[in-house]
Amino acid sequence: MTEKRRLYRDTENQKIFGVCSGLSDYFDLDVTLVRVLWLVAILVGGTGLLLYFILAIVVEPKHVVMARAKKEEKVVNDNDDPFAKYDK
Repeated sequence: MTEKRRLYRDTENQKIFGVCSGLSDYFDLDVTLVRVLWLVAILVGGTGLLLYFILAIVVEPKHVVMARAKKEEKVVNDNDDPFAKYDK
């Protein structure tokens, strides 16, 4: 089964807030390419900076997203077996 892609801020590989690193993981791109494109967006239009700070506030850190994913996976796996609640 394919793993569901999740958007997060990668706080382990961050330069400022980890937004570009998280986007590079989500879109499966090189992080340097994402950072250069983001810099171009900031310099050309100026709205890239505003969008970066919005994403830094809205998008959750990687450890929070992965903990939630693990919890959801456990719930899904428990629901697969109707007799799992009797195994305890």
